[in-house]
Amino acid sequence: MRIKDKIKRPRRPVVAYEILPPREKDGTLNSYAANISSLLSQTHIDAINIPEVRDEVARGERPVKNQLRAEPREFGRLLQDIVGVEAIVNRVVVHQKLNDELKWLEETNKKYEIENLITVGGESRSIDYPGPSVNEALAAIKKNENINLLCGGISIPSREKESLKLIEKSENGSEFFTTQVLYDSSKIIKMISHYQKRCDEKKTFPRRLLLSFAPVSSEKNIKFLKWLGVEIPDETEKLLIEDLSKMTEKSMEIAVNVLQETLNHLNENDIIVPIGLNVEHIMSYNFQASIEMLQELSRIYREFCIKTEIY
Repeated sequence: MRIKDKIKRPRRPVVAYEILPPREKDGTLNSYAANISSLLSQTHIDAINIPEVRDEVARGERPVKNQLRAEPREFGRLLQDIVGVEAIVNRVVVHQKLNDELKWLEETNKKYEIENLITVGGESRSIDYPGPSVNEALAAIKKNENINLLCGGISIPSREKESLKLIEKSENGSEFFTTQVLYDSSKIIKMISHYQKRCDEKKTFPRRLLLSFAPVSSEKNIKFLKWLGVEIPDETEKLLIEDLSKMTEKSMEIAVNVLQETLNHLNENDIIVPIGLNVEHIMSYNFQASIEMLQELSRIYREFCIKTEIY
């Protein structure tokens, strides 16, 4: 079954693994993809999620140096062939005019044979970008007969009126969302509850939310995540850094707790927002830890999907 069909069927579990395209020092695309294929053979995933890496000038100095990476679409096409799993390519849509952006998307679809897209907006509202907003891009894709893409978006649980933003994006064609990386359950639970309520009011079915998780193994990881806008509660950060030798293990425990608390909330309150998983590695040296996290969270999540009757 294609990922677009799984995403639209609430009872179907959906698990994605997010991975950056390789840097020059990581070797050839083929060798890198082969290594990733070997890692992913340890577990089952439904899609590979490939972010677009850009310098975020409005956020200040980047804690981790940005390095030149391979073309995400080329990487996605190669992984589709080697791993046999569909790729989802992320695209920041604001940097070129709408017509040029649509040409890029059509090329993504036809030349690179990628059928899944996450639309991403600009880093700051104070910047006057030349390109379309996420909603403008989604609406244009929806109308364009030459583009056949399953579109998704980004969800930031702490953002004001986030549930209404999700509904607006859905009305323009977004069928799923990936959240920011989660290290606390309170805001995602609150947002999901609000989202369910707003969907009920508007008589529309909620779209799938892929909950994002990532292991951390150093203070540099934490600084980088916070620079990206990820919220890590002070108490959680203190817990992570009090014993650096156990940071990865503790981040696993935190992820398990956040997922379990979120799933329990859905079950106890008959919330029918479809949930999925998106696990990422943040840094290349966290690959193995991220695979272990993927395995454990997938086990918990798939057991929930089998047992639950809320969908």
